[in-house]
Amino acid sequence: MKDDLDIEGQDPELASHLRLLDPASDDPNYWLRFQSWVLRNAAPELARRRIMADLTVGDVLTAWSRTLVPAAVLAAALAGLLLMRDAATAHPAPVAVGVEELLIDGIEDETIPVALDNDESATAVAFAGDRF
Repeated sequence: MKDDLDIEGQDPELASHLRLLDPASDDPNYWLRFQSWVLRNAAPELARRRIMADLTVGDVLTAWSRTLVPAAVLAAALAGLLLMRDAATAHPAPVAVGVEELLIDGIEDETIPVALDNDESATAVAFAGDRF
């Protein structure tokens, strides 16, 4: 296996196949042009990052405040208008309902405590709601 590898540690057959994919195989100046193209297109972003390195926290907060403060004021005003509109058409507050009332809601038959009171053979049963 070691004998099949060339000096660089690559498989010669694989290297010959990959060489076909190299854009510089037809144009020797391809990589130089590619590097200059990348640097030219990245120049504005690199300049912006150089400027950002000199900014302080105060500078960033000031820049944010130019957009965030008016947006927050607008959102607060909109929320106030919505609250005022809903206050005019407010629904009555819901009445608090206990758990036992929820359990027997919609049941037409007698509840368990009433049924036990009517049965003479049943022993006395105490529910937590009766004690507390």
